[in-house]
Amino acid sequence: MKIELLQPIYGSEENAVKSFKAYADAEFKSLDALYDISVQKGRFFVSLDGEDSELCVNLLYSQFGRPMNKNDAVSGVSYKGYIQKIEPDLITVNIGFELPVSASSLEKLGAGSAGQIASRFGMIPYLPIIVELTPDSKAFAFTKEQIDLWWSWNKSSTDRIFVNGATRSLVKAVLQKKGHGRDVYGVEKLGLTECVVVCKEKTDGPGIVASVGKLLPSQMGVLIGSKK
Repeated sequence: MKIELLQPIYGSEENAVKSFKAYADAEFKSLDALYDISVQKGRFFVSLDGEDSELCVNLLYSQFGRPMNKNDAVSGVSYKGYIQKIEPDLITVNIGFELPVSASSLEKLGAGSAGQIASRFGMIPYLPIIVELTPDSKAFAFTKEQIDLWWSWNKSSTDRIFVNGATRSLVKAVLQKKGHGRDVYGVEKLGLTECVVVCKEKTDGPGIVASVGKLLPSQMGVLIGSKK
């Protein structure tokens, strides 16, 4: 069987493919499954064969998302998506098709324009998120779980740096090279080339970005903990 994944490929295709193979080799090593991948129009296509291929499909969809057709998406159902673009008055999300995030959903993240809210919560293009269709199917809304997660990070005592376009191993290597290994708790993987750096309480997230930015060919956003 052959499936398409929602995970977008941007920046270095080579790094994205290498990261995907590392994930698949680790997850499928004890399963009866063979896989082959190809890249078309900025997405992964995966061919699978073997008795456990159906299990592998479920693992891949859970981790990297399944592109939805607008006619098949159902209002009120949660879908994995990626922020497509951020404009001063609009945030667009892609779950296989693009729609804006509704104004009422953004209001749950506080006052300000779409661009100001995105900046406050460290949102950047290609950030993985969970959304649902509004009842009229004309926009997306962030799920309650997604909104609660952002608020929990916002109300914490640590900054978080979202890095899209670089593998977790590269981010960790750059932090060590610049002497910031002691300034962070760790780097958590969000996707193939999407991760978040969890800073320690007295670490200034924007300062880390300024220090490592030139060594990371990626997009970065900072969510500043309000209880620092």
